[in-house]
Amino acid sequence: MTIKDQVLLLLENQREVFFSGQEIAQQLSVTRASVWKAVKALQKEGYAIEAVNNKGYILKMAPDVLSAVYIEERLKKAGIPLAVQTEKMVDSTNNVLKQYAAEGRMEDMVLLAEKQSAGRGRRGRSFYSPEGTGLYMSLLLHPKARPEEGAMLTTLTAAAAARAVEKISGETVQIKWVNDVWMRGRKISGILTEGSSSMEEGKLEYVVVGIGINLYEPPGGFPEDIKDVAGAVFAGDIQRENLRNRLAVEFLVSFMDYYKTFPARDYLEEYRKRCFVIGKRVRIITPGHGEIKEAGAGGESREYAQVLGIDDDCHLKVRYDDGAIEFLSSGEISVRTDETKG
Repeated sequence: MTIKDQVLLLLENQREVFFSGQEIAQQLSVTRASVWKAVKALQKEGYAIEAVNNKGYILKMAPDVLSAVYIEERLKKAGIPLAVQTEKMVDSTNNVLKQYAAEGRMEDMVLLAEKQSAGRGRRGRSFYSPEGTGLYMSLLLHPKARPEEGAMLTTLTAAAAARAVEKISGETVQIKWVNDVWMRGRKISGILTEGSSSMEEGKLEYVVVGIGINLYEPPGGFPEDIKDVAGAVFAGDIQRENLRNRLAVEFLVSFMDYYKTFPARDYLEEYRKRCFVIGKRVRIITPGHGEIKEAGAGGESREYAQVLGIDDDCHLKVRYDDGAIEFLSSGEISVRTDETKG
């Protein structure tokens, strides 16, 4: 940890306390000149550190920039031993962590980026990742689970994200099967899970779980191709102090709370109660190659279906117009109600 990080942590953890340069230097076992340089560097980054004669330094406001030291310190307090790395820009947080895994990195970690130049979504789509408006992160994990169980981390992530966003925003958050998080009828988050498994040993070697969350609407709005469905957690101007760091901590604490018992499915009820497609009539856009449990009369289209529920493997139980019942394991659906679009 750099001197700058140590100074920030000291001021952040005791917001109401003034620290003289001498006190900080003594606590950190550094020179007063080093403290002064650290304070100046933090001020340049946007931290509102006030210096008062005969009192010292005090942190009045922190900017809404990612801070590995802030996140890691709070995870440690929650008993979560997760390495944290932040970057200004990457092509894709998933790509970076997959490269780490290929190089043999065995520790569980999270990577967060201010911006992605080539953010990735499901089915080869891109994920719009402009600087300063979203939370873009991926986790590198080594679960003791079978390859077929790895996909369940997607639904675990959705449940954790919904719970964290609701806690930070105070608003209702829902899930659209399989992995989209929604607020106010719009998609505010997407999830992409990738991994590698050993065919010989029948176990996962690693999993990378990526998630992007739109916190604020970008200046000028969302791009034309997603503007009708994309939304943001916060719709208007608000005090943005440390919001992305706070949401990152809330999400990671929720995620690890579920993950510590994985592959047990302690998150399943949370997922089910937030999944707004249950009971709705939907259009099956891309089939999930499920298993037909009850044959229908035949002849009718299987483009539309009624959602009956979600089973213990997070498969979507649907009944087609011909009466056939199927459990979809993947794919996409569209539902239109007064509350949702798409």
